[in-house]
Amino acid sequence: MINKHGIIIKGVGGAYTVLADGENYICNARGVFRNKNTTPFIGDGVIISVTNEDKKIGTLHTIKPRKNKLRRPPVVNIDQVIITVATAQPAFNAGLLDRFLVLAEYEKIPVLICVNKADIIHADESFAPYIQAGYPLVYTVAMEGRGLDGLRKHMAGKINVFAGPSGVGKSSLINALLPKLKLETGVLSAKLDRGKHTTRHSEIFALGESPADGYCVDTPGFTSLDVDNIPKRELAGLFIEFAQFSNECRFADCLHHHEIDCAVKEQVGEKVSRLRYESYVKMLVTALA
Repeated sequence: MINKHGIIIKGVGGAYTVLADGENYICNARGVFRNKNTTPFIGDGVIISVTNEDKKIGTLHTIKPRKNKLRRPPVVNIDQVIITVATAQPAFNAGLLDRFLVLAEYEKIPVLICVNKADIIHADESFAPYIQAGYPLVYTVAMEGRGLDGLRKHMAGKINVFAGPSGVGKSSLINALLPKLKLETGVLSAKLDRGKHTTRHSEIFALGESPADGYCVDTPGFTSLDVDNIPKRELAGLFIEFAQFSNECRFADCLHHHEIDCAVKEQVGEKVSRLRYESYVKMLVTALA
């Protein structure tokens, strides 16, 4: 029996597709994982035992240590999360984007914001707070292939996970990057102004022949996220623009809310976006409730 090192690129119904030595192997997980309450995830580096080379069948033998984990959707070992939003259809939801950003920062995963459907309205005003905060942004129109070169440059050499609300065009972007995939895309619900969930499981796709081209992960979309698992004392540190001012607050444990002599509050409307600060306060009040 031959052992091979690989990466899980897909998992459906207990069957895992592992990319190893340029080939896809369909593998089942050993019972030891169930006994240890360990679940293999997309992105896991693994060792497999090949049971049938001709049919490309094997068994998951070992899961290698993970460097990070995105809990929702559950994907591991991510180099960059591409949080995708639309300028309209569905309507841009700044609070939802902020929650995605907070969760990515909590998991210590670098972020790229991709603004799709950028032809519908001028996006500069809506996304100025994120540029001010220091997040990199790219603007795309997936249906026309616009902005893809810039997106590819950001994705090169990385395992990238696409995340964001339903209907913003994540699958359309991946189709534009990899036309041969022809991922299912959905129509927008006129009644609810949000997309249908056309992606039902996460899957990794290679962007080219070489690992230097990078990989992307298509994931199911979400219309809401919570940050309840994040300790309230850590929340301020996940708003990256606060960092340069927080050490100047009078109190070392300042929550930047009701405290006096708060350097972060003094910058609201100046170097700290008022909208981003209000979003932080909403999350903090929920955490304190």
